Amino acid sequence: MLLPVFAVLLVMTLLIAAPHFGPIFPQLPNYPQFPNGSTATVPMPAHVVPTPGFVWLYLVVFGCAFAMGLVMVAYETVLVARFGRTLGMRWLRIRPLRTDGVPLGWARSFVRALIYWLFSLLGWIGLLNPLWCLWDDQRQCLHDKVADSIVVNDADRGQ
Repeated sequence: MLLPVFAVLLVMTLLIAAPHFGPIFPQLPNYPQFPNGSTATVPMPAHVVPTPGFVWLYLVVFGCAFAMGLVMVAYETVLVARFGRTLGMRWLRIRPLRTDGVPLGWARSFVRALIYWLFSLLGWIGLLNPLWCLWDDQRQCLHDKVADSIVVNDADRGQ
């Protein structure tokens, strides 16, 4: 659900900011040439060479990823703390609870969503996090272990 929002945000940002990026690989200024064909080695001021455009592109992509991460953390925190699950969890008929069976509060919902997002930024740990429940004895992912929560089937409750 958040991937299309990220794509739209990224495209809009690129369309707005691209004219200000400058060239992707800027040309260095021409140094004065001497009659014998050699060039001057006088250093040019730093403000003469613009920042390469690919640096701005990376900043936009990382900025959009950070903004979408914050949106994801806020979405999951609010919906899990207030309604007990997100829309996707409702569709799958699952619900995160504390290990003692009590619904997650605001703090645990926030920690659970934040840890999930942070793990996803860490490469292999991000891949390992959702797979951890396959061999864990309590069927908990890493973000569930940190937040002391567990995801249960909710098919018997209806709604």
